[in-house]
Amino acid sequence: MFFPFISLFLFATVIQLGFLFLLRWRQVAPSSVNNLPPVSVIICARNEAANLERFLPQVLQQDYPAGLFEVIVVNDGSTDGSAILLAALQQQYPYLKVITLPADTVKDLPGKKYALRAGIAAAQHERLLLTDADCRPASATWLRDMTAPEATIVLGYGAYEQQPGLLNRFIRWETAHTCMQYAAYALAGKAYMGVGRNLCYNKSLLALLEQDAAFQEVYRHTPSGDDDLLISAIATHNKPAICLEPSAHTVSLPQSSWKAWWRQKTRHVSTGKFYPPAAKRLLSLYGLSHGLFWLLALPVLPLSLCRPPGASFSLWRLDGCLAVPDPMMIIAWIAFVLRLALYWINAACWYRQLNEKKIFLFYPFGDLGWALYNVILSPYILWKNKQAWK
Repeated sequence: MFFPFISLFLFATVIQLGFLFLLRWRQVAPSSVNNLPPVSVIICARNEAANLERFLPQVLQQDYPAGLFEVIVVNDGSTDGSAILLAALQQQYPYLKVITLPADTVKDLPGKKYALRAGIAAAQHERLLLTDADCRPASATWLRDMTAPEATIVLGYGAYEQQPGLLNRFIRWETAHTCMQYAAYALAGKAYMGVGRNLCYNKSLLALLEQDAAFQEVYRHTPSGDDDLLISAIATHNKPAICLEPSAHTVSLPQSSWKAWWRQKTRHVSTGKFYPPAAKRLLSLYGLSHGLFWLLALPVLPLSLCRPPGASFSLWRLDGCLAVPDPMMIIAWIAFVLRLALYWINAACWYRQLNEKKIFLFYPFGDLGWALYNVILSPYILWKNKQAWK
């Protein structure tokens, strides 16, 4: 009776070990150029006065040549004190440009996309760097680091602030794991997403999408995922560069409740069905094998240690009157430990690169939690998301 379960577990483990080659950590050397390009930083904000007051000065005070960068904030129908704050900051920083969209603006794009389009249209430079109002640059050289690669697309890392609690640890674990996936896929020539809170690309690439009717149909009817949809489309013929240096990160405020985090994730995951077919197949196979690995190992392997010899799922079998190790269960245990150890070591390398602290020991709990999270979230991949971005 147990043989099909163990066989399926071993099959899932083999697939997981195969994915390790794709998801392995690879050193990405920091890029540098002698002549930094002109760049427009774009931030879309709705009722973000507190975050803009806290974080926007750190964007405006970047170590970048004067006259070579501008910061565009699209004030998207805010009803708080954003307009007053932005007007005051404009007096201090002449390169801050504010685009105001009245609250009653009739929009032909859902979610943040209308505001983003307005910001891009107002940008005077070819190079665009996107971030969010609730983000701060990790250093004064963030702008230099993210625009240094000569590639037309640069994928950065959007970290979350370290705070106490299980939710915060899982958010940071899942964020690092997501980066491990999209960075590894991009390095393998299969880019499918980026994070809009730290993403750089050339404005001219967007013109190529204006004539793409299939892309426009999806883009105009999907409230979330503007960053994923754009990257999966424009990266087809433009291999992205990866910039993971800690100084090039942005740091965001994490969700403080499970309910708010769940709402955010169900909104984001609904974009997955629009990924390129090859990436979608690989991501689906990885998620399925990952889920089977944990959901079969959890009930079967621990029980095998405490069941009497000869019983189903027992680590021991009877040979006459002697209890001897069951080869199938021994192989299953070795496979479990091997997969967990190799993935844990690989994650440690990524954590070191991403400067993610205090989640190394949390790794197996995060890995298990991600398996359960995928099972529960899977219906939302097919769900037609109608949620607003704010």
